Amino acid sequence: MRITLLSFSLFFLLLSTLTSYGQGLCDLGGGNFELDKYEGCAPLTVKITNNLTNYNLVGYYALYDGKETNPSIREVSTYTYQLPGTFIMLQVAGIPSGRGYACKTVKVSETRPIGAIYSSCGGGKIFLELTNDVILAAYDQVEIKWGDGETATWQKGNALKFVHEYKSVATSPTVTITGLYAAGKACDKGRVYSFPVTFERPQFNEIQTTAVEMRNDGTIRLTYRGVTGVRTNIQYSTNGTSYVTSGTRSSGGTQPYDIKGLNKDQSYKVRLSSEDLCAGSTETEPISTMTISGNSTDGSNNLKWSQYPDAAQFDGYDLLRDGTVIKSFTAIGETSYTDNDVECGTFAEYQVVAKLKTATSTSAAIGIKVETGSAKPLSGGSVSVLDKSSVAIKAEVPGAGPNTSFELSIERAEAGSTLFKKIITLYNQSDYIDNAANTDERSYCYRMSYENSCGQKVPPSEPICTILLSKKLTTLNWTSDSPILGGFEDYTVVQTGSGGASEDIPMQKNTSYTVKLNNQSALEYNFLVKAVSLDGNFESLSNIINYRRNAGVFVPDAFTPNGDGHNDILEAKSEQLQSFNMSVMNRWGVVVFHSDDITKGWDGTFEGTNAPVGYYYYKMTFVDDINQTVEKSGTFMLLR
Repeated sequence: MRITLLSFSLFFLLLSTLTSYGQGLCDLGGGNFELDKYEGCAPLTVKITNNLTNYNLVGYYALYDGKETNPSIREVSTYTYQLPGTFIMLQVAGIPSGRGYACKTVKVSETRPIGAIYSSCGGGKIFLELTNDVILAAYDQVEIKWGDGETATWQKGNALKFVHEYKSVATSPTVTITGLYAAGKACDKGRVYSFPVTFERPQFNEIQTTAVEMRNDGTIRLTYRGVTGVRTNIQYSTNGTSYVTSGTRSSGGTQPYDIKGLNKDQSYKVRLSSEDLCAGSTETEPISTMTISGNSTDGSNNLKWSQYPDAAQFDGYDLLRDGTVIKSFTAIGETSYTDNDVECGTFAEYQVVAKLKTATSTSAAIGIKVETGSAKPLSGGSVSVLDKSSVAIKAEVPGAGPNTSFELSIERAEAGSTLFKKIITLYNQSDYIDNAANTDERSYCYRMSYENSCGQKVPPSEPICTILLSKKLTTLNWTSDSPILGGFEDYTVVQTGSGGASEDIPMQKNTSYTVKLNNQSALEYNFLVKAVSLDGNFESLSNIINYRRNAGVFVPDAFTPNGDGHNDILEAKSEQLQSFNMSVMNRWGVVVFHSDDITKGWDGTFEGTNAPVGYYYYKMTFVDDINQTVEKSGTFMLLR
């Protein structure tokens, strides 16, 4: 189908028509066209033929209402009506006398399938009811084929309910329902609706309320499970005796329903009353809505809620602050709580949830602003090494939440120093990354303080310090300053091999660990130390130490003990030995130096005088990190 917008000149022509006539366009004349069909079944496609012989431009509007004077005109040759109804096709053309108009009426018949519900009533008997809506009203009659060779017909104006009894229930027949038109009409029938019949009566116990929530606008949001074909009335009551039906559903599966226009501060009972076409009915156990109230005194929020009336259904209460559970209760009579974890000037929203055997009932939210009380110390905090230059600082500010405001100040000092300097002030944030650190070389200590929205200030916290991990030979050592406010359980050494396998080694409060490896160990490991807070909410990690198994010993091939500060000492180099001894001999075999400490080297003297320039011989014996005894020898040059 080719569509082209008409030119600006034709559009101006239409505007002039509006100015001249101020009425519908069909009676103005001057146009001439025809359609290949004027009625039929939806979707109906009509072909347009223009009968004008002397014209400039011509366009059509398929949905003209008979009144509009400035319709959207398009150049088309066909048009498809998707929905049923009676429509006007308008032609607008530019002709020698100015403009011409013509209209044709198109009638499109309903073809959408008819809806129905059914109930199996035991044995082979079923009840079926047609859905009474505009679709059904469009047809003259309905043909119902039961799937067993028998047929029933509904005529307009007849009852909508049918009863049919199958002689055999060994198979599941398929029922088809078709809307029909009277003879002589352009459309003979609509689309078919079909469904299989199951010879099992719907189980009313599958119809259950799963959640009830009172909202702040007085709407009860009900979530329930329905069964297809079973009418379910959603009802509520203020006294538990007389119930009002808010609405009726017949659909299956989990679905929501809103009961509107109620009082959020009043308790209601909500139930489902269901009946099928077999005249069976049942009511679910009513679910009671919850209410909550509260106020603020002496820097705390006092909450009180309604006691759930049915102990047989009750499992417990959850009290929520800003959407998070802050306290759970198991006794049905526990209906009050004082929330001390709030700060002056903060605003918090509370809800209570009654947890029942098969459902939950949630109250509307109440908001409370704390006006009095003093600022409380930080509830917790930690520092943790992220990488070689970064430290993550976290704080737990009392009462912090989406409706609170505070300023958090962070100070830093190098470990052992008492000089703390402020590095940042955060606004309504409790996490910060310090990127100006050298975590492989130093431990850093931090203090935190905050000011709440009432201007009350809390003094700086106790210092918390990053864990600095270091290595000496086969021993790992780390600093002992606490990295977590309020203390922590134990240290854990985390050992990760080059293949990715990781092992946690508990260390209690010890601050050193001797690496234990063997011939089967990986060639390379990363080590770090971890500490976790007593409540498990905070974690601190140290810097990472890389450890290579059986690294050996390096001895230079020359040194220059001339006092210039460069290469003046002959030193053996290794990081991972359990024991070590080395002797240096001159070319006559005289021992001129001996050491069993790898950190102590030869300064080039013998018996208090400078040893002569030349070649020397060394011999060493050491035990490596996997308990192997190794002997090594070689030569080097002494230069001056």
